Amino acid sequence: MQPKSFCRAELLAACAAFTGRAKSYMVVGETNYAQPGVETVAVTMKQKWAAFLVACVAFIGGVSLPLFSASADAWFTPHRGIYQMSLISAENSSGIVGASGQMYFEWTDTCDGWNVNQHTSLFLASSQEEGNQIGLTFSGWEAKDGLKLRFHASHLSSGKVVDYVEGEAVLSTSDGSGRVTYSEPKGVAMTLPEGTVFPSEYSRRMMKRMNEGESGYSALMFDGSSVDGTYDVTTFFAAPRMRALPGAAVGDVAVSEKVWPVRMAYFPLIGGDVVPDFEIGALINERGVAHRYDIDYGNFAVRAELELYEEIASPGCSGEG
Repeated sequence: MQPKSFCRAELLAACAAFTGRAKSYMVVGETNYAQPGVETVAVTMKQKWAAFLVACVAFIGGVSLPLFSASADAWFTPHRGIYQMSLISAENSSGIVGASGQMYFEWTDTCDGWNVNQHTSLFLASSQEEGNQIGLTFSGWEAKDGLKLRFHASHLSSGKVVDYVEGEAVLSTSDGSGRVTYSEPKGVAMTLPEGTVFPSEYSRRMMKRMNEGESGYSALMFDGSSVDGTYDVTTFFAAPRMRALPGAAVGDVAVSEKVWPVRMAYFPLIGGDVVPDFEIGALINERGVAHRYDIDYGNFAVRAELELYEEIASPGCSGEG
């Protein structure tokens, strides 16, 4: 399968699918920002933006979920959401002076598994008065027993495909070893170490521990967003506090709810680094829906604030009721 262009029409259609009005700033401009030097910057940042996609996929899967329940398949609610993105901090060394954009995602039940689809459009402004339009997409299906994952992901810069991956990963048993085979890039395959889990299974276990009052969870995770392989992902939970609902005025007690601060750190297995490649922080409510999340790369950080959210009707799987 050839990588699809990052389609503006798809993002607009995603917005229009909401029962509320579509946001006109779901996508950012039509200007071609491929000025001299910008594409070079985009290529050198390739690994960071692959990591950014990892963060979006895994963290949405990890926190956009309801409380763990008695039903094995009721640990999350099928839903879609739109986040507004912005730059919250940047050091001079990053060369970044601004960021704007949106991310759309949907997480659905297919009875035999879970589908996740994500589209991100992000414009980065640089200190040299140049800019770059980043496009990130991910689609994946994970079996409910946690043993199989099919995926494809793409990273575009100023309308050009910088990176594209597609493939399938299979585990021998729960917490067992496995193997991932890529159809793109062709001929690439790797072994998944014993103890690896896929994103939905990581999410289920993480939410269970958080709701039991534990302080954290750690496991090896492979999510299919790049050829970087498995990450050692450690999550910490802090004590909950009250926060205004998305869209409400800050401090409005009448429309506030309890949220839990959550922090995730992604450590590469190759090289044995003691410092994570990147970290993510979030505020999640009692249903597990993220009010916001921050992705920290050390010399710059991006924030995503939830603006629109709605549940998707259950597919009515056999055996439910």
